[in-house]
Amino acid sequence: MRKICLAIALIVLAINVKAEGYAVNVQGNKQTGMGHVGTALNFDASSMQWNPGALATLDQKYSFSVGGFATLIKTEFTGASGMTEETDNPTGTPFYLYGSMKVSDKLAFGLGVYSPFGNKVDFGKEWSGKYLIQDISLKAIYIQPTVSYQLADWISVGAGLNIVYGSVELNRAIPLASLGAPDGEVEISGSKIQYGYNLGIFLQPTEKLNIGLSYRSQVDVELEYSDGDVDFTVADPISPLFPDGGVAATLPLPASFNIGLAYQIDEKWLISADVNFVQWDVYKALNFDFETNTTTMVSTPGSPVEVPVLQDSNSKRDWDNSTTYRIGAQYAANEKLDLRAGFYYDETPTNEKFYTPETPGANKIGISAGFSYLLTDKLSVDASLLYIKGEKINAVDGNTGFAGEYENTGFLPGIGVSYNF
Repeated sequence: MRKICLAIALIVLAINVKAEGYAVNVQGNKQTGMGHVGTALNFDASSMQWNPGALATLDQKYSFSVGGFATLIKTEFTGASGMTEETDNPTGTPFYLYGSMKVSDKLAFGLGVYSPFGNKVDFGKEWSGKYLIQDISLKAIYIQPTVSYQLADWISVGAGLNIVYGSVELNRAIPLASLGAPDGEVEISGSKIQYGYNLGIFLQPTEKLNIGLSYRSQVDVELEYSDGDVDFTVADPISPLFPDGGVAATLPLPASFNIGLAYQIDEKWLISADVNFVQWDVYKALNFDFETNTTTMVSTPGSPVEVPVLQDSNSKRDWDNSTTYRIGAQYAANEKLDLRAGFYYDETPTNEKFYTPETPGANKIGISAGFSYLLTDKLSVDASLLYIKGEKINAVDGNTGFAGEYENTGFLPGIGVSYNF
């Protein structure tokens, strides 16, 4: 039953934007085209997600940006047998919508709605890790009201409230041979509204140089019995041992601190770089509390013995802090066309000694390109393409003994429009 608990871990983890595994942040086509930099950029209303302080520095009174992406992600797993298995994931569709208004020369308000997760992971019903996970479907929507104020010509500050709604459904097989029954299945689903905040400082010491600092708070995700549902499909003789019901779990999701620089080399060239620090070392373990615990009597030489079946569990993770390094450039080809390219290196926080296929993280690189084309003096089309390649990693889950080699790849095309006036 510990494996059931391990599977539930993804519900709690994936609801938050900071999950590493497949969770590629794509909250704006302009920024994604430059390697997902943004802490020191003030393109339009989308800046509020990277640095709320940038919003007050926009030249336009009104700014709107809307768009989306397709996530084409694949994980390959090679076990001890040497056979390679891979996911067959449906295409995910994360989206974003931002709007801002300057109520004075120094004060601006904004609202962002974005979906950093929206894809599905499907390992299949009969893969070698079916007792850990078969498939998962995830939706997450962030709503961020934001305020930004320019203290002086060279400095502005901002703050945003993060209101997050997440929902997830996960399926996995249950090994029941020890109870004299065929394999069963469990469907785990849950939804949660949680809160955090986003702070930013935007500095413009010269006409060409921007410096950005932002901080996103830790969020403690707490699933109560009413938030998480467990539904079992088990043969009748032992079905009472697997009662449907709720599950409670608590996970501290880490804070992140971001530093960015942007420099306008000349009228055509803009370069920018970000460093993101994520405090993943708070993720020590996951504890799960099932609404109903069960036991059964098993015959042994001498006399029957009562053994646990569905019990609460403690599962170690012991993750480390991680850092992501990003760099990107923009080239103004002419008055209507901007071209972009970027690169990043993303360290994984996962521990190879406690590694699970629900979140198969690895050190990875991202290579991106994009463009914006002005259809009118106010309306532009924004597009980007991001390629992700993870390092091969040999790892074992010390909680279950499941081990093998993992490799992740992904393509994320995106398109959107921006309207500023």
